[in-house]
Amino acid sequence: MLHLDGVAEHYHHPDTKPKPVVKCLPPPSIPNGEHSSRFSDTFDVGALVRYRCKHGFSLIGNKSVHCTTDGVWSHPIPRCEVLRCSKPTGIAHGSFSGPAKAVFTPGTSVSYICEPGFSLIGTASISCTQSGAWSHPPPVCQVVKCLRPPNITNGKLKANISDTFSYGASVSYSCNPGYSLVGNAFINCTVSGAWSQPPQCKEMGCIFPVVQGVKKATKGNTYRSGTNITLECDDGYTLEGISQIQCQEDFSWDPPVPTCKLTSRKSGSVGLGAAAAVILLVLGAGIAWKIISKQKEG
Repeated sequence: MLHLDGVAEHYHHPDTKPKPVVKCLPPPSIPNGEHSSRFSDTFDVGALVRYRCKHGFSLIGNKSVHCTTDGVWSHPIPRCEVLRCSKPTGIAHGSFSGPAKAVFTPGTSVSYICEPGFSLIGTASISCTQSGAWSHPPPVCQVVKCLRPPNITNGKLKANISDTFSYGASVSYSCNPGYSLVGNAFINCTVSGAWSQPPQCKEMGCIFPVVQGVKKATKGNTYRSGTNITLECDDGYTLEGISQIQCQEDFSWDPPVPTCKLTSRKSGSVGLGAAAAVILLVLGAGIAWKIISKQKEG
């Protein structure tokens, strides 16, 4: 093109060729997860897509990506990893048994136990859930305590009594006068929170022995100190000793327990024969006297 002064001038013509529209293809899939726009074929620049994981998996990375002006998705793409539980919490005066590792996969269980003298309060076995948390809080180990020890008949405790006793504590018993202790004088607070078996107090006294043929007015076989009993023998027995005896403080008999001796059968037969002879003699004398009297009358 020429101006009036003859100088040529060039014009710039704008480029009329249209620019291509930038689009993103569908975002990449991730194992064990999905994104929010699964049914679109293309995505405009700036489009936002969110990712989420299936149950039991945790999303690692950014939750969303966007379509850039280059037609690619922003990076990095997130991933889904299996949820894991952290190492279980330790407990005072106790421990847990389970796999020796820093993280635990869902379904893994551990069990807690307490030291001797402590009782477990709570759930003993806990498991790692699909949410990555333990099914229950860790239990607590509480010191074992026993309540007041039991009373015993005709006896008493020899220790200062409190409302509760710790595991391993012991107390002792004694019996009232006239009673003897049967069993262990000491009882212990056991690991179960119960006392061991307490003793018994049995009445002390003189034991009357088994004597053949003896009869006594007082019933029973054991007698208190100072008790008097009178003895006699059954028919056919003869008492040898003193018939009245007394229970002493040392639980012996004074005088000693007598015996009943069986009467001799031979002696009895002789006695009966003698008696029969006397009777016959008397009868014979009577008959003879009657005969003589009749002769005198005749």
